[in-house]
Amino acid sequence: MGEKYTGTKFKTVFKGKFIPNAKESEIIKTLIKIGKELGRMGFKDNNGGNFSVRTKNGIIIKTTGSFPHQLKKSDFALVAGFKKDEVYVYGEKEPSSEARLHWGIYQARPEINCALHTHDFTAIHCLTKVNGCIYIREISYGTMESARAVKNAAKKGDYLIMKNHGVIALGKNMISALKLIKKYHEKFETIATTPSSDCRTKKG
Repeated sequence: MGEKYTGTKFKTVFKGKFIPNAKESEIIKTLIKIGKELGRMGFKDNNGGNFSVRTKNGIIIKTTGSFPHQLKKSDFALVAGFKKDEVYVYGEKEPSSEARLHWGIYQARPEINCALHTHDFTAIHCLTKVNGCIYIREISYGTMESARAVKNAAKKGDYLIMKNHGVIALGKNMISALKLIKKYHEKFETIATTPSSDCRTKKG
């Protein structure tokens, strides 16, 4: 992978506790299951990625420093908005360093309610361009530049590949986003097994 993770690049403004209601609790349970499933698929490393779901109160998102394949209920926060370099959060932990990126996706795509960002190394390191994928140049993680680039890319498709960083699958719900990750993973795995493949599954 590219850039070393050094934490969030914005100021977190805590607005209060995050006490999930019944619907939000079900969302969190599903995201925990998705994290474990992606972990079983081999998508786990020192950074791991991040997940979010749009709600009427903002977006539920994984907190920074937590691993997607080992998530607990306490590893989620509610982002209520942001302004420049301040992100407004309900919870006790900082949200994912990509919180502004996720917020931008939902601004760009009103019909999208889930964004799953994970590290599929086969897809990331494959030089073969695959139809349906939207490719984004390498940009420093967690920056507004990255958030703007992803927001613009999200207008063009549902499966985004960030060079030397990760993939982002967008869906109307959590299950459709997960299915998209599996769909493209299978495509890239197929390419990787061909004799003339230019896919590299090595991490780093």
